Amino acid sequence: MKNQSGLKSALIAGGLLAAIMGQAQAAGQKPDFVSGGVLKVCTSGEFPPMEYYENPGDKDLVGFEIDLLDAIAKRWDAKAEYVVGDFKGLLPSLDSKRCDLVASGILITPARLEKYDGIPYFGSHIVLVTAASDKETKAPADVSGKVMAIEAGTSYEKIVADLNTELEAAGKPPVQAQTYPSAAGVIQQILVGRATATITQDTTAAYRMLQVPGKLSIPYTYDQSENYGIYLRKSAGDREMLKQAIEALQASGEMKAMLKKWNLPETATDVSHDVK
Repeated sequence: MKNQSGLKSALIAGGLLAAIMGQAQAAGQKPDFVSGGVLKVCTSGEFPPMEYYENPGDKDLVGFEIDLLDAIAKRWDAKAEYVVGDFKGLLPSLDSKRCDLVASGILITPARLEKYDGIPYFGSHIVLVTAASDKETKAPADVSGKVMAIEAGTSYEKIVADLNTELEAAGKPPVQAQTYPSAAGVIQQILVGRATATITQDTTAAYRMLQVPGKLSIPYTYDQSENYGIYLRKSAGDREMLKQAIEALQASGEMKAMLKKWNLPETATDVSHDVK
């Protein structure tokens, strides 16, 4: 009985050791495309605070996604190298192997997932932005009869149109929508008092609020959300290793520290890393 008991204990200990070693090996795994110590990432470099050049003439990108990709590369014993190009050409760059990953505030969509693998990691919401001194505007309907500055050509124009339909049905004055060619121009209208509010993504709002501390506020967040993701060539193994790297950064608290650094919502990365 003693020998059997000792054998059983040895088998259990051996199993535990094997499991621990297996976990350690899994943690040390990295995709073949970083075997040379370089992780090539394609990005447009024009989406603050996700990735952008802080000053004209700068050679190094900064931003939330840059910090994230640098951290992923570090976990794979590699250094991230950024290849900047037009947004429309980013995903095709995976096909030509010009880069290994694509990260540029790019949404996870069914159409893109038909050709590429993608890991959702950041949930972005549409928000209402007002002046910080405005204590009356707490919801979109509160802009009834007032000016709403909107970036031209965006989906936000339809949101305002739908809001006006609701306001008119309730017998209230519609929002006076005024369009401007850029997000910066829209925010400027609020800062100078020409507009009561605007609608934009929480990422854009976070960047503008970093630029003018204490001047802007987000009184309302819309329910609908969209997930930004990191894309790579189709490979179940590589996708799993990228997923593990992202989950490890989330579990360690590093991801939360990055969100705080860039003034982004603390729950933005609390999203499922699986796609349906």
